[in-house]
Amino acid sequence: MPNMYYYREPQMYDINEEMDERLITVVGTGKVDVEPDTAILKIGVITKDTDIIEAQDENKNTMNAVIEGLISNGIDETDIKTIQYTVTPQYDYIDGKQVFREYEIRHVLEVTIKDTNKVGVIIDDAVKDGANYQQGLTFAVDNPENYYDRALQLAVINSQEKATNIANTLQGNINMQPIKITEKTRKDQIAPYEQSITYRNGGTPIQTGKLSIISTVEATYEY
Repeated sequence: MPNMYYYREPQMYDINEEMDERLITVVGTGKVDVEPDTAILKIGVITKDTDIIEAQDENKNTMNAVIEGLISNGIDETDIKTIQYTVTPQYDYIDGKQVFREYEIRHVLEVTIKDTNKVGVIIDDAVKDGANYQQGLTFAVDNPENYYDRALQLAVINSQEKATNIANTLQGNINMQPIKITEKTRKDQIAPYEQSITYRNGGTPIQTGKLSIISTVEATYEY
């Protein structure tokens, strides 16, 4: 069960009493914490050689081994895609002159892991297979919209509570139906969060943590 609660922070309140209008405008915020069910790993192979063909062949062979290892660990081929492939000449500067040193081949994959319990094993095996570069690890939920909708409900409830508290202080009562309400956040703003990778003897320990999904509304009530 997700841990659901209000996310509170100091707010500015607008109380309007012009022309017999008694209005209170508040900002309500709802927050839902969920355990991620998807990991996105960016990992790659970098090879270097003065011969560009040798560098490319070594990179290709090593990357093939990495991909085969990913598939053997249960990753579907459709969840493995290349996001970067570069061939870059490297130079040294000697006595003010540019001197060619070697070619660098960099091939980076984005891997979607749908079993977060296997993230550490998958990283360790990829390193054993020759991966020597990691660009990041992020966690996400597959269907964040459902959690966002719950956070949106909590935000509306939070706005009602804030408006009620203000009205009570002014010795009044609010109409629980707002005359205006505006959603200040959007579902498409929900983003995965990044996790650092630490390599240790005995395996890579991965803690998925929790993903916070927040919704905010601005609501105006009569009192």
